[in-house]
Amino acid sequence: MKQKTLNFGHKDDHSVKNLYKSTCNEVAINFIYGWPKTSINNNIFCIYGPTGSGKTHISKVWMEKSNAIIFNGISDLSFDYLSSFDRNLIFEDVSPNKNWPENLLFEFINEIKSSRLSLLITCNSDPLKLKWKTKDLISRFASFTNIEIKLPDDFLIKKILMKQFADRQLSLDSEQIEYISKRIERSYSSIIKIVDRVDNLALQNKKAISKNLIKEAIKYL
Repeated sequence: MKQKTLNFGHKDDHSVKNLYKSTCNEVAINFIYGWPKTSINNNIFCIYGPTGSGKTHISKVWMEKSNAIIFNGISDLSFDYLSSFDRNLIFEDVSPNKNWPENLLFEFINEIKSSRLSLLITCNSDPLKLKWKTKDLISRFASFTNIEIKLPDDFLIKKILMKQFADRQLSLDSEQIEYISKRIERSYSSIIKIVDRVDNLALQNKKAISKNLIKEAIKYL
C-alpha cells in the first residue's frame, strides 16, 4: 500500500524584494510604488487579474507602505464599524458573493470616496464585468482607477517559478526552471499546478528534484 504523504504547507514571501516587475504587471506595481501621488485624483483603486497573478503580494507591499488593514469580507461587519477606521484599507478578492454584501459595499465606498483615506480593492477579473445586482455599484467601480494584471510573459513565468519553489524551500537550477517554463501553459494557474505537482512528487518519492521527476510532473498536468 502506498504511504500517504503529509504536506505541512509553506509560507509565501510577500516582501518587496521578491515582487518581480514585468510588462504584464508593471502598471500595478508602479502605481503602488508611486502612491500616494498616484491616487491624488482618485483614492479608490482596483487591481484585478487571475488567481496567482500576484495581487495579494502587491496588496501586502502596499499594506506595509500605507499602514492599511486587509479585509477578506465584510458580511459580519456594520457600516459604523467600517467607517470608524482611520487607516487605509484593502478589500481582498471582492466579487458578487455573500462575503461582500452589495448595499454595505456601496455605502462604504461612498463614505471612503469622500474621505482622505485610500482603499485598494483586488478582484480575480474585471470588476465591471462581474454580475453585480446593484447598478449604482457598477457605476462606482467605473469611477475607480482599475488596473489589470495581464497573463505572464516568459520573464515573469521564470521569476514566479523560482519564487514559488523557494517559498517551499525547494531549490531548482536555471536549467530546470527553463525546462519547465517552456513546457507549461502561459498562465498563473499552470505555474501553481506544476509547482504543487513537483513538490508532491518529491515528497512522495523522497527524492531530490531531477529532470525525470519534472518530466513526470509535467506529464500529469
